[in-house]
Amino acid sequence: MKQYVGFDEADARALMELKAPLSGCFSEVIEVFYTTLSRHPRAKAVFAIDPGMIERLKKSLRLWLTELFEGRYDDAYYDRRARIGRTHVRVDLPQHYMFTAMNVVRLGLATKIRELKPPDIDRKLGALHKLLDIELAIMNETYREDLVSRLQAIEQDHYQTKLNKSEHLAAVGELAASLAHEIKNPLAGISGAIQILGQELDDDHPHKEIIEEALRQIDRLDAAVKDLLIYARPKPPVTAPVPIYQLLQRALVLLREEPAFRGVRIECNPADSESAMEIDEAQIQQVLTNLLINAAHACQNGGTIQCRVLPAATSKKIVIEDDGIGMTRDVLDRAFEPFYTTKAKGTGLGLAICKRIVESHGGTITLDSRPGHGTRVTVELPERVGFAETGIS
Repeated sequence: MKQYVGFDEADARALMELKAPLSGCFSEVIEVFYTTLSRHPRAKAVFAIDPGMIERLKKSLRLWLTELFEGRYDDAYYDRRARIGRTHVRVDLPQHYMFTAMNVVRLGLATKIRELKPPDIDRKLGALHKLLDIELAIMNETYREDLVSRLQAIEQDHYQTKLNKSEHLAAVGELAASLAHEIKNPLAGISGAIQILGQELDDDHPHKEIIEEALRQIDRLDAAVKDLLIYARPKPPVTAPVPIYQLLQRALVLLREEPAFRGVRIECNPADSESAMEIDEAQIQQVLTNLLINAAHACQNGGTIQCRVLPAATSKKIVIEDDGIGMTRDVLDRAFEPFYTTKAKGTGLGLAICKRIVESHGGTITLDSRPGHGTRVTVELPERVGFAETGIS
């Protein structure tokens, strides 16, 4: 750097000649420096964290100013200067303040030198400017190095957290799948036995309602078991040409008798109702069913669900939008997490399964929601499905 800016031994001697006459001006330069810096809200906030910081920094700045004029600009000097950039990273001071702060110091010292009117003033001012340019380069380089290291450490911690969470979820998923498999057959047996018992009771028998409620709870358990198995042991799509709008219509027909859809108005507006897409019909119908049920639950007592199929360049978009209660930012951020739910009844796997199925088709699913303004879900599926990057085997 010294070679680049042309800083030589003559410059070093010129700065040494300024040490004695200029040292008495350091206090004024320091006061102006911190008064100027404290006017900036961000810098002021950093200083407010530790009231004693400015006094300590003033001492450090005085030492820094003294060393500018010592005449020894070696490796030890570089190491001391490098610590300044690292300190700025540690106290979270934005990098652009180093440029503005250096300019304040530069102007302050240059003003004092001109007031002193030393011999060969232009040479001395030139030497000072060269050295301060080097100082700024060192600060910014070490700031960058330490900031990159800090960001890498944060990223590594974030990655490790996500990895641990993924491993935990994988273990939970495997356990859940094993339990679901063990539960499924006995549950079917219990359901069959209760149905037989129910058939032997008259319609007005006092236990008839209990039998029906037991069957409803068994159906809930069976649905939860199926969700666990689907999520923990996904199957790759088996595709065939399917008219996407007709599939949406079939899903709506199956759901019209569901209690959640009573009083809910459904509007469908296909832009393209005839063309077919290469999809796994059963899997995409499950996605549509889950999304429609969620929309109906969000509408509570009354409301409107709008369904649209929109063509894109090489894909189609299925948009399901409701005018229901919407989601807060916290809920929206976690909506696709497995086992996360805000419902009193539910496994928290519905949207996680939808995401997995859509992504296995090479598509995307996105949510847009605001509390009190409803939710819009957009499923975008490519015209042709590729499985190379789905992660399903």
